[in-house]
Amino acid sequence: MPPSWRRPLIGFLCLYLVGASIFLLSGGGGRSDNADSNLHDFPSETSEALYFLEFSTFDGEDRSLSVFAGRPLIVNFFASWCTPCVKEMPDFERLHVSHGDQLNILGLAVEGVRPAREIVESTGITYSVGLDEHDLLAELGGFAMPTTVFISEEGHLLESHSGVLDYSGLVVWVEELFSDE
Repeated sequence: MPPSWRRPLIGFLCLYLVGASIFLLSGGGGRSDNADSNLHDFPSETSEALYFLEFSTFDGEDRSLSVFAGRPLIVNFFASWCTPCVKEMPDFERLHVSHGDQLNILGLAVEGVRPAREIVESTGITYSVGLDEHDLLAELGGFAMPTTVFISEEGHLLESHSGVLDYSGLVVWVEELFSDE
């Protein structure tokens, strides 16, 4: 007979997972009120502070976000186990095809290279991808999956959004945040 505390704990965890899934699938989350709060470790005299942050390629090489300098950047954090993440990836691909000459998109997996490669192949995305092995999700103000971060061409964090985004929502964000770029 299992201990009496296990059944209520398992019930609570199940309810929590269902509630969190409903929250994120319904577009819950939203803008982060403290988009720049995690940037205190970077030199304040430079406008390119975010360009010092690094991610890993699928081949295991470290790259800095500076490879995307000069154009606005959208960073989308994803995982194969995150159904909302997988759901929005084709919309990011559509944005890449329609606006790729105006901005960069970087998908960063928060899991290992094998499942990340599999999800990239199954969704058919062609924008840049890598691995978040340096905890960029937290560094850029993310608190849930999926999280999408919008960075200006000068390297300023403009917005951090947790929750699902569709193509029309992405276009609105791009027009709102990057119209002056």
